[in-house]
Amino acid sequence: MKPEGNSSKRKGSNYSDVLHTDDDLNPIPPQSGYKFSIVKALLIYPLAILPLGTGLLLAYWYRALWVRLTYSPCPLSRATTVIMTDAYGQQRVSTVQMTAFADAYSTIGDNVAISASVKRYLTHCRLRYLYSADEDKFVLLRGHDCGLTLAGVHESITGLSGRDYEQRIATYGINSIDVPVKPILVMLYQEVLTPFYAFQILCLVVWYVEEYYYYGAFIIASSLFTISYSLFQTHTSAVQLHELVRQSCTVDVIRDGKELHGVSGESLVPGDVMVIPPSGMSMPCDAVLLTGTAIVNEASLTGESIPVTKTPLPQTADELYSSDRHKQHTLFGGTCVIQTRFYNNSAVLAVATRTAFSTSKGSMVRSILYQKPFNSKFYRDAFIFIGVLGIIAAGGFLFSFIFYAVTTYTLPDGSTISYLVLSPRVYALRGFDLITIVVPPALPVAITIGTVYAVARLKKASIFCIAQQRVNLCGKIKLVCFDKTGTLTEDSVKTSGVITMTGNELCSEMQDPSSLPPCPILFTMATCHSLTWINGTLQGDPLELDMFETTKWTISEPGNDSTKFDLLVQGIVKPPPTSGLAGMEMGIMKQFPFSSELQRMCVLARALDNPKVLHVYVKGAPEKVKDLCRPETVPVNFKEVLRSLTQRGLRVLAVAHRFMELQWHKSENIDREMVECDLEFSGLIIMKNSLKPETTPVISVLKNANIRTVMVTGDNLLTAVCVARECGMIPRRHRAIVMKAEVEAHNPLPVITYEPLNSDGSVSDGQEMMQIDKPVPVAGTEDLKPEDFHLIIDGKSFAVVREHCSEDLFNKLLVKGAVFARMSPDQKAQLVLGLQNLGYGVGMCGDGANDCGALKAAHAGISLSEAEASVASPFTSKVPNITCVPKVIMEGRAALTTMFSVFKFMALYALTQFISATILYVVGTNLGDFQYLYIDFCLATIFVLVMGLNGPYPALVKQRPEGRLASVNMLVRMVVHVVLIVGFQVAALYYLKSPTWAWSWYKPFVITDPTERVPVCLENTVIFTMASFQYTGLAFALSIGPPYRKATYTNLPFLALLAIISFCNAYMILTPWGLVAPTAGLHGPPATSQHHLQGGHPAAGLCLHCSCLLP
Repeated sequence: MKPEGNSSKRKGSNYSDVLHTDDDLNPIPPQSGYKFSIVKALLIYPLAILPLGTGLLLAYWYRALWVRLTYSPCPLSRATTVIMTDAYGQQRVSTVQMTAFADAYSTIGDNVAISASVKRYLTHCRLRYLYSADEDKFVLLRGHDCGLTLAGVHESITGLSGRDYEQRIATYGINSIDVPVKPILVMLYQEVLTPFYAFQILCLVVWYVEEYYYYGAFIIASSLFTISYSLFQTHTSAVQLHELVRQSCTVDVIRDGKELHGVSGESLVPGDVMVIPPSGMSMPCDAVLLTGTAIVNEASLTGESIPVTKTPLPQTADELYSSDRHKQHTLFGGTCVIQTRFYNNSAVLAVATRTAFSTSKGSMVRSILYQKPFNSKFYRDAFIFIGVLGIIAAGGFLFSFIFYAVTTYTLPDGSTISYLVLSPRVYALRGFDLITIVVPPALPVAITIGTVYAVARLKKASIFCIAQQRVNLCGKIKLVCFDKTGTLTEDSVKTSGVITMTGNELCSEMQDPSSLPPCPILFTMATCHSLTWINGTLQGDPLELDMFETTKWTISEPGNDSTKFDLLVQGIVKPPPTSGLAGMEMGIMKQFPFSSELQRMCVLARALDNPKVLHVYVKGAPEKVKDLCRPETVPVNFKEVLRSLTQRGLRVLAVAHRFMELQWHKSENIDREMVECDLEFSGLIIMKNSLKPETTPVISVLKNANIRTVMVTGDNLLTAVCVARECGMIPRRHRAIVMKAEVEAHNPLPVITYEPLNSDGSVSDGQEMMQIDKPVPVAGTEDLKPEDFHLIIDGKSFAVVREHCSEDLFNKLLVKGAVFARMSPDQKAQLVLGLQNLGYGVGMCGDGANDCGALKAAHAGISLSEAEASVASPFTSKVPNITCVPKVIMEGRAALTTMFSVFKFMALYALTQFISATILYVVGTNLGDFQYLYIDFCLATIFVLVMGLNGPYPALVKQRPEGRLASVNMLVRMVVHVVLIVGFQVAALYYLKSPTWAWSWYKPFVITDPTERVPVCLENTVIFTMASFQYTGLAFALSIGPPYRKATYTNLPFLALLAIISFCNAYMILTPWGLVAPTAGLHGPPATSQHHLQGGHPAAGLCLHCSCLLP
């Protein structure tokens, strides 16, 4: 054993940032106050309006900066506007408002109350913050549950008084999670004012002033189409979200000691006591169950449609309420109460704790509205590259200005004058032309083409995406985490047998539990579950359903039979009539539902033949149940039998029991800890959960592509390892080493031990992490490499390593870990974030509520659940197996490759046009209206639309696509392209003008009218036709196929367009005097001359260089 130092603890790390819940929100976020300054406004507003209103645009885009420029800093107590920083570092501006009432209904931190003099509040990210004079800050308005003990929550059972309600409705506002759909005109206004369209408007002004009417009309038409499509998508998404969150209902509420019927759900406030009807209801807020039980469908939040039983909150005086820790007593907003139960027709009561956007449903909606900013190396590099293009554009503008300022024109009287002075409008606009050319206004739209096509293809494969920006991240996935049950293995779990006790040992396996004599393990299987009848169907967890059905017992709802017990019962179980166990009916009196944190479930039951004794039955993880049992009752062969079962890949539940002589009215509010102690070990229940047939082939595909696979599950460690070996996640001949970490009371440093699973199971004392790299002498593994081992760890040890050990050790665990068992939902998210911090592109595939945090945290979270909770995941697959994982990765690689290709094409297309225009400026002319239209529409826009149609390559290769534009390889290729473009355009012009050829029909262009916008000349024709083939060659060269996309020949629309464009280019070269010459502004040699047919036309002999361009 080895103590490990704690030099780098991670208690203050940002792992909690993943889950966008109220507990993760900073109650006092960074904030600064401002008030309006007339002096600043008088100085700033004229400066913002004068340069064509660009300052106002910047104010619209950067509101926080505008506040700082036009407002003066001031104390928060006098501020009218506050700038607050959210959890992701984004600054948001909020306006301070006033409340009519200001009682203290909020606590922060360690139960610090807000001053009763609070009257000012603001709304930040849909949550209300109240000003606290004591803190001199705006603090998060908490709900009724914050800082209350369990007994304190029960004190609310009498309801609010009328005055209390009026004060709280003024403080908290209405209970509404409303995401209004903006009017179309407002959406249009916001869309037009984006930087992309604002730049296009500037370009349109320049083009229309230059009389580029056709080209301007094309840009307007394409912009209208793009805006219309964007508005349609935005409006559709807004309507869908509005419909998803919209909720309208009426409830019965107790106020002033009276029950009010038909109260609108929007009028509820924290502290209101609701009456839950027997037929159920849709919960309009978060509430705590005070009396009775409720059967709830939480699929809208958790993704699991299995009914969940909610029980009344205990009345413990010294325990604080927490919605996470006491979720089995909490009714969450947005969930559906299917039915309620209470004895003697009493009302089922629940007290509202959180309303509006503070609820669990509101938290889910806020996670959609305020997502974590998308951060990609590609986009960072793209903005840098666009900035470089902007610098080039500024340089071109400056060159144009200086060139036309120093170049002179000879007037008829022999005097000379600068072109810029002679015709300032024409030559100044040419400078602006270069700006609109170098920074293509369609670039932001073009680079999303591949993603749009990928999302459409995924939809056809029944994989739906709600975060398109995540598609490109899928192309860089290096590691995929998988949940086990329901993801790698089948959803259905079959009970294969039980093992009972004989003396102090576990005996042999019995495959038919229904043949068991009366014993605790049989009674546990019959009572320890949360099954319930809903619409005539017995529903519940599939594991519990199968377990109960194997006993052949029956269960009935409380009714006439329940009077036999003279008590509240949640169900009555009866043995089969033919079993010989007649009269052994049992009533389920109280449930402690299964908790993923505790990893067990417990019930209190009472037999009809002995009503004075309460039976306690517990089932759960063997390790957890064993710790609750009296040591003398634990079988001596417990470890051996458990190891044997789990190594066979079987799922094992331990069972324990005890008897309590306790009056029912005292047991109703008994703590779980008082029940689950001093238990007697009863035996084991054996469950079989087989792999899905698709699992092993998919794991093989991922491993062959050098994509690491990791299992993260809440199941038993040895069972998980067996499944990992069976599916190939851990190769059979590789070593699996269990890493254990614990903190001992007498030693402040954690103790780390390693246990090779392929040995006799003994702990390897003194073995250090670096020594594990040495091969363990196991027969048949002599040829293994030192790195051929995998670490296995459970959630308890994972927490110790993360919290108490060095960062280096924790990182080694993340790098070599293959199976993470007994992991809680938070730990799954922590694992994903830890892997991301090491530079992994992480995917996560799961199907249950326990995976939601990890699905949100991962670069590519893929949910196999179709419920509403799938909004937590960027991807949702309707096909319930992991075949979706390689499909998503392949589409991500194809989209990423397409994005790179299109970006390079758009950048080189802009530089090619910039070079052509600059050369023609030196000659004294420019490209014509039709020529710009032909280049931008036929040679750029349409090519971009069809370049992304290549589907993903049908196989995953080991090498991942390039993820950065700023790589040396990428920059070298771009420079080579630019050099070739410049070289061939200059060579074409030299070929035309060279005295070596002495074309008889060639006459150098001479400016005769300096005010003429686009003089027609041979130089223009040569550069235009030369560049046309360059654009075509670039599109062909940059349409990359394997290994990430299908071959180019499979993209028939692209090939057809390539042929058509090549024909048009050839036609313009060979017949520059033809039908299109007047429209295209072409000028060629006389038709009687044959030189152009013999290679005399300059461009004809040079166009083949395009085929040599490097992709």
